[in-house]
Amino acid sequence: MNPISWRFCAVLVLGAALAACGKQPIEEAVQKNDRKAVNEAVGNGADVNAKLSGGDTPLLAAARAGQSSSAQGLIENGADIRVKDAAGFGVLHHAAATGMTGICNLLVDRGIPIDDKGPGGATALQLAVAKNRQETAKFLARHGASLDAKDDSGATAIDIAMKNGEERFANDLKFAAQMRTK
Repeated sequence: MNPISWRFCAVLVLGAALAACGKQPIEEAVQKNDRKAVNEAVGNGADVNAKLSGGDTPLLAAARAGQSSSAQGLIENGADIRVKDAAGFGVLHHAAATGMTGICNLLVDRGIPIDDKGPGGATALQLAVAKNRQETAKFLARHGASLDAKDDSGATAIDIAMKNGEERFANDLKFAAQMRTK
């Protein structure tokens, strides 16, 4: 078999294997956290906004799993950054909760409101604080996230940090907010 025929057969076998397990090539690429594989899947016609087997779009799945390389590739390939999951959390919420500071930066730079509220009135900053994603939380505070925004229970990001016994983290957030870049 010549090299081209061999590759074609390999692609067919791979496609059949993926179809057999019910996962789209874009989903496999996202799960590998491989930006190059994401680019290849998109180049081969994969829809960056398709619903995956779990119900999320590829970008939501990448952000939920903290897979920044996949998320960046998806954003660069035109994924809808304003999509929300079934619960109502957006990509920025998931990126903040998983500590993906660079992805938070991309999203904010592309116009996602930094204080967008999700279920329970939670902002990305509050989720980052609740998950102790300190660098991401400080980034958000420096870039304009409100320390005064309250969730539905009335808690601010500072309240959440203090409730978690993180007084130093709360002070770091206050300092980061004083160093705002926007």
